[in-house]
Amino acid sequence: MRARTVCRAGGSTLTGMRSRSLPPVLLPLVAAGVAAWYLRSVYRFRDPVRLPQAGPGDVLSPADGTVSFVRRVQGGQVDQVSVPELLNGPDSAPDSGPQNGPGGWLIGVFVGPLDVHYAYQPVSGTVTRVARRDAPAGNAALGGTGAALGFLAGRPADLLGTRGTLENARLSSVTTTPFGNVTLTLVAPGGGLRGTTYQQEGDEARAGFKAAFMQEGGLVLLHLPAAFTPSVGVGDRVTGAQTVVASARN
Repeated sequence: MRARTVCRAGGSTLTGMRSRSLPPVLLPLVAAGVAAWYLRSVYRFRDPVRLPQAGPGDVLSPADGTVSFVRRVQGGQVDQVSVPELLNGPDSAPDSGPQNGPGGWLIGVFVGPLDVHYAYQPVSGTVTRVARRDAPAGNAALGGTGAALGFLAGRPADLLGTRGTLENARLSSVTTTPFGNVTLTLVAPGGGLRGTTYQQEGDEARAGFKAAFMQEGGLVLLHLPAAFTPSVGVGDRVTGAQTVVASARN
C-alpha cells in the first residue's frame, strides 16, 4: 500500500511539472525574445580585434556595413543638398581649402543592427574639429522599414536626401591630411544618435583606430577631397578599419 501511494504521488508530481511547462506555441516567442535581448544587450557591444594596414594615401572604411551611395561633390553640393550642412557645419567642408580642388566625394555606409557599432578613423592626421548637432524636430527613420529590410537582404537603398539623413542628430569630426580635410559624420537612425566620441580637437589620429561608438547604428558619411578616388561601389560590404574605400591619386 505504501509503495502504491508513493507511486501515485510521484505520478501526480510529474503531471504537475508537465502542466507548468510552456505550451509549444509560446516557445518561438520566447526564443525570439531571448534573441532580441542578446542582440541589444550583448551582440551590438562586441569589439572585434582589428589590425589596420593603411598604405600611403589610403582611406579605410569608417564602419562595418553596406555602401548606400558614392556621389561626387561639386560646388559644395550633391543633388542640390548642401554638403557642409549635411556634415554639420561649413568648417567641415573638405573642398573649401586650396589643396582640395573644386570638388570631392561623399560616401555613405549604412550600419545595421547586425553590424559592429564602432566607427573607426579613416585616415591619419590632426583632428581639427569635433561637433555634435541635435535634431530639433526629432529623429526620423533613415529610410523606412523597407529600406532596412532591403539592407539585410543585400538590396541597398540610396539614403541620401531622405528626411532622416538631412535632419537627424549627427556627430562630426574633421581630420587634416596632406591631401586636404577628411570629414567623418555619424547620422542617427530613428532611435536617436546615442553616440560617444573618443576624439578631441587637437588629437593626432591614426587610421583604423576607434573614433566613436554608435549604440543604435545609423548612417556613416565620409567626405573626401578631390585628391582621392573611391574604390567601392553601391551595395559593397565593407569592414571598418580594414576595407580600403578610397586612395589618393599619384
